[in-house]
Amino acid sequence: MRRLLAACALVQSLTLALRPSASARVRPRTARSAADVDEATLSPRSPLAPMVLNGGTEPAFTSDLNANKRDGTYHCARCLEPLFVSDAKYDSGTGWPSFWRPAAPAAVELEDGGFFATFFGRECHCAACGGHLGHRFDDGPVRTTGKRFCINGAALRFAAARAPIADPRDWPDE
Repeated sequence: MRRLLAACALVQSLTLALRPSASARVRPRTARSAADVDEATLSPRSPLAPMVLNGGTEPAFTSDLNANKRDGTYHCARCLEPLFVSDAKYDSGTGWPSFWRPAAPAAVELEDGGFFATFFGRECHCAACGGHLGHRFDDGPVRTTGKRFCINGAALRFAAARAPIADPRDWPDE
């Protein structure tokens, strides 16, 4: 059993060594206009964001976004592209924000993890800037897509949904 574990560890380390480095995968930041996203409305950027977006992982249960239940959109902490919406968020019990689908099919890119994707999930990257987000597993909610996007909270910034402005015709008579 020890030899099998050692062989698996060796194969995994060789796989990681042959992959391009995280800095080689990072794309230049996309140009965004102030009309697209108002940074003042976003949650603060985590101090762990640079480490996480370059391939690291934050400790479980440390992100405030894990327990966030407000309506809104989760954006990439690097380029501010929308990645996930609160309608697709659920509590997976893993300690990281989990979603069953991205905001748009092309918002998140999945890296082919080969044999190890079965155990460690497929690595997720922001399609716009290439920042590392987390992993996607095939153990999500069965009644939805069956996928679990387990995302580092430090890789995200949250923008709360704006309440619709009430139609003056619906105002109570004064």
